[in-house]
Amino acid sequence: MKKILFLLFFVISGLMIADDHKRMPADMQNKMWMVKLKMDLAELKGPPSLAELKTKRENRLVDLDLLIDSGKYKGNALERLTSMRNRVLETNLPSQDQINQRHDRRLRMMKSKMRSRVKMMDRKFRDPRRERDMLERERREMRKQRNKNRNKD
Repeated sequence: MKKILFLLFFVISGLMIADDHKRMPADMQNKMWMVKLKMDLAELKGPPSLAELKTKRENRLVDLDLLIDSGKYKGNALERLTSMRNRVLETNLPSQDQINQRHDRRLRMMKSKMRSRVKMMDRKFRDPRRERDMLERERREMRKQRNKNRNKD
């Protein structure tokens, strides 16, 4: 009876593992879903306006001033904070055309990254030459490791 249960356990677990390799891991699906949501939000919202960038910059300056005036930071940390504040002050705000171009570029990059991840997860789009090269590399590394272990003795 125990042998039958033991055999049944292995058969069922083997079937579950064999079926599971086709699906994407749950954490990868969640990450891809979050990236897709982020991309859709960016498309729907559109590029930020120049006024929004100005308010972000002002808020950043206020935060840095608050940190500098808090008295918590001394020496190198204080110098780093003041240099960060100076950098924020010295940077010029981009024009709305530049903002739009950056936004479009980011969207294109996000879309291409999503497409490549989906292709990478789908077996029919995988390049067999790459898989063969990876297997050969693993074999070479294993031979190298075996040779090292043999030479140690």
